[in-house]
Amino acid sequence: MTAYTNGKTSKTNASTSGSSAVPIDIRTNTKRRTKAHPHPYLADNFYPIFEETVGDEGIECQVVGTLPSSLSMGQYVRTGPNSIDVPSDTAYHHWFDGAGMLHGVYFVTSEDEEHDAIQPRYINRFVRSDVFTKTNLHGQMNLSLGQLEGPGSVISTIVRLIWYQLKSAFYGLKTDGDGNTALTFVQSRLLALQEAGMPVEATVPTLDTVGHYFFEDGKTCPKQKGVRPVVTAHPKIDPKTGEFIFFSWQSSFPHAVYSVLSPEGKKVVWEQPIAGMKKTSMMHDIAVTPSYSVIIHVPFLLDPPTNIKNGKPLISFNKNEPTRFGIIPRYYDAKKDPVIWFESRASHIFHTANAWEETDADGNVVAVCMTAARAERMVSDVILWQKSGPDAYGGGKTKEELKTTYGAPGSGDYSVQDPDGTYLTLYRFDLKTKEVQMTTLCSSTAEFPVINYDRYMQPDLQYVYGATILEGTPGVGLKIDGIVKTDVLAILVRKQELERAGQLKNAGGEGRWELGAATLQEIEKTARQVHKFGPHMYGGEALFVPNTPRADGQPLAEDDGHLLVYVYDERQLEEGVAKKEQWTELWVFDAKKIGQDIEPVAKVRIPRRIPYGFHGLWVTKEQIEANQQMREKGRVAT
Repeated sequence: MTAYTNGKTSKTNASTSGSSAVPIDIRTNTKRRTKAHPHPYLADNFYPIFEETVGDEGIECQVVGTLPSSLSMGQYVRTGPNSIDVPSDTAYHHWFDGAGMLHGVYFVTSEDEEHDAIQPRYINRFVRSDVFTKTNLHGQMNLSLGQLEGPGSVISTIVRLIWYQLKSAFYGLKTDGDGNTALTFVQSRLLALQEAGMPVEATVPTLDTVGHYFFEDGKTCPKQKGVRPVVTAHPKIDPKTGEFIFFSWQSSFPHAVYSVLSPEGKKVVWEQPIAGMKKTSMMHDIAVTPSYSVIIHVPFLLDPPTNIKNGKPLISFNKNEPTRFGIIPRYYDAKKDPVIWFESRASHIFHTANAWEETDADGNVVAVCMTAARAERMVSDVILWQKSGPDAYGGGKTKEELKTTYGAPGSGDYSVQDPDGTYLTLYRFDLKTKEVQMTTLCSSTAEFPVINYDRYMQPDLQYVYGATILEGTPGVGLKIDGIVKTDVLAILVRKQELERAGQLKNAGGEGRWELGAATLQEIEKTARQVHKFGPHMYGGEALFVPNTPRADGQPLAEDDGHLLVYVYDERQLEEGVAKKEQWTELWVFDAKKIGQDIEPVAKVRIPRRIPYGFHGLWVTKEQIEANQQMREKGRVAT
């Protein structure tokens, strides 16, 4: 159990109890700031916290409203970057830098009739990865992505990169995986993921780190020579077969490998090299159908020769390179299965939503389809730095771009739309013609698309829930200001009707599959629902949690469930710094009823500041019990 120092019991109100403290083994500087850090992704609520909740019980939280019974004895967990070695005011930094920290709300069913039936308790823990431990003892162990992707001398970047590689080798750093990006639950284990290294296993509901875990038994499938033990931040779990599907990328050949595990952990496919990848792409997600997997090779490339020649950072977006999609069979064998490569205009994709297959009358697959959040380039506000120079420029849109009036999405003329706008898009890969067909499905700039994952891979999946992005302010990090619910099925049905009637009004050419901007906006009057959190209120990904099965045995509707999202009110900050007692709320929305005038059904008031982060996971009561039973068996065996 972790030891703590300087713990203080919270007595904010009668219904709140518990304490937080800085773990006693933390050696980095945890001094509170008096003014905001000048780096946009270390200012405001991006700044890390250093305290963990003390003990296994967590902190009791208030509830405003009524929590749905479907949350009983489950746990919502979200991870995000939380630096323990905070860079100096002039140092490089990146939104994606920092040790992982897990923030969880455990919905305990109370047996005390004087309290609500469900009593939420907040627990947070550092992801104590190998890089966390080494950083805590010896300082920063890796070159910041802010230097690899941002401004500065290439020679200086290469020198510092070599220095950190030597430092990591000297201190015996085994993996760069810090668990700060996403979560998955597989083989009764909660795993914190980050695509540069091995997953980190944690317990539920206590969120204590167990250690790194990589499915390796050394017997049935020996590790391929030269392949790093890495898992993408977004593996997929087939809801029908339970198979765990992922890729691993690396900077050297073969650049990416592909694996499939059975629900029991058997290596069905293991580290098969993806043929046709000649450059290292910063790939982040994968799409999966019942028969195929889609590898997304975006032109955000670690390509030193080209980037140095063009005067760009070592990792840069190349608008002259296509975005490539490699389609492979589920049980891909690199020795006999070709990769079917498709190409589209240069664009960037962080996250996919759903994927499915189209078949002909004989049941043959004729197309693979995918929905994803697409931008014309790597979103510029992801890569920011401290303002400098006579123009006080710190990354993001240029001065000329800020003056530009962009066209509405959906017209098919991609050159006039906001290059940083991330729009939910349908990709259709025609297996016969090898053509990529793109259709914009939502005019809201949104990221972190979420669905009812029980319906993943189904062609009639209807709803995608996105996190709307606040319109960019120069020098300010990206912030999520609401939720958008898109009725994808309604839009696609209408598109088919217009297509058959020859009434698609678009720019033609590569955009000939678009609805047309005016048509999209007209359809969205009934096919899009939006809720903005309110002034100075920002959150993150809204996670879908399905309702419990109906008592009458009838199937649930697709949107029978709730959306969970942490929301923080920045009016609590003073000069960009948290100087007093802080609150964060976990908002619970009825997924059927999203709209500006519709309030959450419940708000869990957490008497702590939870910094902005990335992806969350719902861990069910049954999964928590399975994890506890596995740990108990392990204790008995030892």
